[in-house]
Amino acid sequence: MPEISTLENEQLVARVYEEAMSALHEGKHVSAPALVVHDVEHLMQEVNSAVSFEGYFRWSSLDELGRIREQLRAAGLSRILELTEQAIQVAFPEGIPTTEEEKRNATEWTSEQEERLASLFEDLEEQNGHVMNVLGEYARTNGL
Repeated sequence: MPEISTLENEQLVARVYEEAMSALHEGKHVSAPALVVHDVEHLMQEVNSAVSFEGYFRWSSLDELGRIREQLRAAGLSRILELTEQAIQVAFPEGIPTTEEEKRNATEWTSEQEERLASLFEDLEEQNGHVMNVLGEYARTNGL
């Protein structure tokens, strides 16, 4: 049975995510722990809303794509890291693009890639509550 997130963790993660997102849009500094919460929550929101990793890979910045593995490591989310690494290998077999143009070209996936990205979502979906609880604890531990 999947882990259920607590309301306290959901509220804390939502607050940290929204504050970090606002600061990023305004070009302000975001602390490393707040950026971890932001990036991981953004990954989870995008993957869940698209029912696949496709949306996350299409709409995330190159900077965020480049740092998500380290953010998952920092939060202690090894299973999500494993799934994300598999998804990156499926979506970007040549490696994460380095320019927006390369990314646009690299996100024209085959039906086989799309199916594999969707199947990885099924494994990730079962982790939603666990991820929220881990992020909440990470935020509290880091004084957010």
